[in-house]
Amino acid sequence: MNDDARFFSFLKDRIGLDVTSVGEAIIERALRQRATHVGCADSNAYWQLLVTSPQEQQALIEAVIVPETSFFRYPESFATLGKLARERVTGLGGVRPLRILSLPCSTGEEPYSMVMALFDAGVDARQFQVDAIDISPVSIAKAERGIYGKNSFRGSDLGFRERYFDPIKEGFQIAERVSACVNFQAGNLLDPKLATQAAYDIVFCRNLVIY
Repeated sequence: MNDDARFFSFLKDRIGLDVTSVGEAIIERALRQRATHVGCADSNAYWQLLVTSPQEQQALIEAVIVPETSFFRYPESFATLGKLARERVTGLGGVRPLRILSLPCSTGEEPYSMVMALFDAGVDARQFQVDAIDISPVSIAKAERGIYGKNSFRGSDLGFRERYFDPIKEGFQIAERVSACVNFQAGNLLDPKLATQAAYDIVFCRNLVIY
């Protein structure tokens, strides 16, 4: 499926993916794997299936997205969040909770890190709400489950794990007081419905900008 621009254009139009940022080789490998999985002999056959099957469209998206994330992946961002949130909460004066968005949220490490950073900054759970959106239902399901392995915890400063997680057989379970603050949903940034939602005070979108 080399040099078949139809698939690159589809991913650009469907999810806004910059193919060059991910790498054409990665996309082409995903295309070959999906075509083989569904029994398509060539790129034309797979294209005909793709354009007529919403299920296969989602399967291809799942195959090409990059769920690379970890807790407090960029510590300086969360330190800034805590500072700005305190200032904004004071400015709101209790009129409404602070609205924060994580997009794309991947498997939940980022939005949960946001909540932990807010707690550490002294912001009460009643003073904010975190919405977390990702195009992958698979990633959303994992985020809602809230169980993470060692790969999600990187670096040497892991004190937050002691404060906000419970060790279990499968790894570490996020505390309910953290998970209760996040509203996860599967969604596409390019969906016009998102534009009708109320404005957010703070938006985390580093992964979106990268890809």
